[in-house]
Amino acid sequence: MLEEKDRRELAEIEQRLCAADPDFARRMSSTSMPCPFPTVSVLCVGAFLALPFVGLFLGPVAALVALNGTVALVAGILVNRRRRGH
Repeated sequence: MLEEKDRRELAEIEQRLCAADPDFARRMSSTSMPCPFPTVSVLCVGAFLALPFVGLFLGPVAALVALNGTVALVAGILVNRRRRGH
């Protein structure tokens, strides 16, 4: 926990930063843009963990189909994000 003097100095630094570069301050503000869920990363890790079991229990053809589906899904997500400007 910061002491009162340190809190005042930090608030003063934040105010100067907002005045000097408001665009940067807006982007770094935690209230303006919440951290997005890492959909692509979670999907890739899930596929990495699931594919050996799919290949073991359902065969290599099923593993390739699952891998192709995962790649298509990730590509679709990335194209959609690029279109929306994220």
